[in-house]
Amino acid sequence: MKKKVIISAVFPPEPVTSAYLNYDLAKALAKDCQVTVLRPRPTRPIGAKFDGKWNDPNFETILIDSYTHPKSELIGRFKEAIDFSNKAVKYIKAHKDEIDFVYNDGWQLFGLYIIAKACVKYDIPYMVPIQDIYPECLFTNRSFPKLVEFAIYRTLLPLDRYYQKNAACVRTISDEMRDYLSSTRKVPAERYLVVNNWQNDEDFMKDYPLRPEDGKLVFAYVGSINAHANVDLMIKAFADANIPNSQFRIYGGGNKKEYCVNLVKELGVKNILFDVVSRDKVAYVQSKADVLVLALPKGNGNLCLPSKMTSYMLSGKPVLASVDEDSATTRYIREANCGISVNPDDMEAIRNGFLSFAKMKKEELKNQGTNSLKFSKLNLTREVNLHMVVSRINSILR
Repeated sequence: MKKKVIISAVFPPEPVTSAYLNYDLAKALAKDCQVTVLRPRPTRPIGAKFDGKWNDPNFETILIDSYTHPKSELIGRFKEAIDFSNKAVKYIKAHKDEIDFVYNDGWQLFGLYIIAKACVKYDIPYMVPIQDIYPECLFTNRSFPKLVEFAIYRTLLPLDRYYQKNAACVRTISDEMRDYLSSTRKVPAERYLVVNNWQNDEDFMKDYPLRPEDGKLVFAYVGSINAHANVDLMIKAFADANIPNSQFRIYGGGNKKEYCVNLVKELGVKNILFDVVSRDKVAYVQSKADVLVLALPKGNGNLCLPSKMTSYMLSGKPVLASVDEDSATTRYIREANCGISVNPDDMEAIRNGFLSFAKMKKEELKNQGTNSLKFSKLNLTREVNLHMVVSRINSILR
């Protein structure tokens, strides 16, 4: 029996969305065929400690002993991508006659390109999932001289174009992303499969006990605290809103957490709290909030649907989002009637968003939360979206 190979840059126990998506895919494919997962040593998020090995009896997992670099530094990240992919290609070369499909979810740019070239060489069809658009994302919240930015873009764009053009299918996470990539990469739109990310649905379907009635309005952010999350902007806006009997809970870690903790101290705000949460407790802590908040820098959210948006809606909560007007996040909020979307990188707009929720009656907050849950059950569950990916893979092989 020929086997499917999933090349996964992140994989459980790393508490990263792509890791669990790829785990679910491996488990689903393994029901009908042989599956092998190639993965590096777990390192995400930075600073996390992982003890022991993580394997599943349903499929084979091979740990690639490659260079890792969890810090957000371009040279280190490129070296990590190249080394992991080169070692994964050695496996593909040694087993090329046994492999009939590759799910190419290695590290961006150089990593995906190296694996794609090997698949083309050995005539193995592959699917490549796109969560973030590179090289465009390299310039988010970074200051490069325009000439340097142009040179980097022109150098790296051909890599991205190559692995998309040669893929049997490119999986994207929004209609907006598909349209942009099809136009800029010159790949036919029908080559793309739009599939929303999913979560551990069962975690969100539990009946968690209600928070004690204390009259407090609780906002929460759950996710990484990094340069792309704009947590510092949310902190400043919430502090400036100065809402009586309110609280902003921030759950997560990342390379900007220390900066954000110090920012709260400098502002002298007492109702902004930090905590960490394991993946299996995300649904629980979100159930204790009245409103869930996210913010993305301008140009960073217009083509994708953040994984936390899926998680927020599955929690059945209203959402305050600071994102691009033409983003899938804004579209979903409006289609579902489940919150407020404001302009990105605009502290006054986010502040007004906080204040708008503070003026809402509890019944209105509850109705928006109900709308979130209804929409998510129809569009964002594992059952709906995983089936679409598996069906497309089977279609490619037929």
